[in-house]
Amino acid sequence: MNLGLFSLLKQRTFFPIFMTQFFGAFNDNAFKLAMLTLISYHLSISQAQSEFYQALASALFMLPFFLFSATAGQLADKYDMAHLTRIIKIFEMILVLIGGAALYFGSIYLLMAMLTGMGIHSTFFGPIKYAILPVQLHKDQLLGATALVEASTFIAILLGTIFGTLTISGVNSLTINAIVLLGAIAFLGFISSLFILPTKSKVKDLSIDWNILRATKNIFKDVLTNSKIIIVILTISWFWILSVVIITKLPDYTNYVLHANNSVLAVFLALFSIGTALGSLAINRILSGFITIKYVPHAMFLLSLFTFDLYLATPIFNDLLSLQTTAQFFSQLKNWRISFDIFFISFSSGLFVVPLYSYLQVVSINTKRARTIAVNNIVSSFFIVIATGFLMILLHFNVGISLIFAMLSLINIAVAFLFLYLFKHYTLDEKVQHILAADL
Repeated sequence: MNLGLFSLLKQRTFFPIFMTQFFGAFNDNAFKLAMLTLISYHLSISQAQSEFYQALASALFMLPFFLFSATAGQLADKYDMAHLTRIIKIFEMILVLIGGAALYFGSIYLLMAMLTGMGIHSTFFGPIKYAILPVQLHKDQLLGATALVEASTFIAILLGTIFGTLTISGVNSLTINAIVLLGAIAFLGFISSLFILPTKSKVKDLSIDWNILRATKNIFKDVLTNSKIIIVILTISWFWILSVVIITKLPDYTNYVLHANNSVLAVFLALFSIGTALGSLAINRILSGFITIKYVPHAMFLLSLFTFDLYLATPIFNDLLSLQTTAQFFSQLKNWRISFDIFFISFSSGLFVVPLYSYLQVVSINTKRARTIAVNNIVSSFFIVIATGFLMILLHFNVGISLIFAMLSLINIAVAFLFLYLFKHYTLDEKVQHILAADL
């Protein structure tokens, strides 16, 4: 039953899920960038104040993943995930109404509350978007479905970032474009959720623990009894560390190292999103829909190769007096090498992460699948925060951005060798093959 990748988009079992998560990812990023653009250009009175609000915004968006992922995982395991998704989408539409008022009146506190709400929305939908795929799809469709989800997520991030920024030209009536866009996308997300096929609970007797600390502790105890799952979750977390550090430093790298303007940065962000999307689709073609993680270290080595080459290609000294335009930047052959590296770093990232998410869906126990995804979200969020803190320490000691890229590439090689060792030692693919054989 190995259907073509894009034929999945014609299926009722997948297309509504695909569109629902696309619209959600778009709105998360569109609102965040609209808000940060409004604060940076119109509401803050200094660069220091703007940077404070940007840091606060990131923290508030991540906080719900720590607090509510365990609850989200329990709910998704117990109840019909299609019904839960519709409730979450109704919540998103309410948030957009509040967010629209916050944008219109330029209320920073209301904007921050809205962003926290969007974090809650993503926290509760996160376990569903992966846990529902093995329920709705045949096993040999999972890799392709996961590839499409990852690809569309990065494209949604790119489009949300672009449109969220462009729709803000001022406060009050000039924010109407952003308000209309966010409202329309939230409504489309709700409409698409209405077409998601219902799922049956396999743990109807599961008692929801509303004590978030105890629930988080217990969910870790329940899920992390399998060493193979721990290894994969930690490897996914490492992927997010790499991605967050590179994306976070890309603006400063473009501005202060390459001395190029924000149009060049827009090109880089587009290359990163498109590269990850294409890598996600390519791995499905390479593996012919067969779920295996034995090639993950190879993708990691490839990622290190291009990350280290980015370090080598970076100019040591830049004496330009003004920022280069896109035409000026790309008129120089050496800068095409930098762009090539950025694209293939992201392409390798797509090759890297899709098999891991597919594997996690398959090896998770049916009755604990959403909670397993929830644990993965908690751990990834934790390591993202740690990575951000470590990055701030390096920058405090004036470690150059290109040198940070070089350090990442070398550490990533070490992590790839460690994964290769653990893969052989724990025979990580053995359970996957057993499950697939039984299912087929």
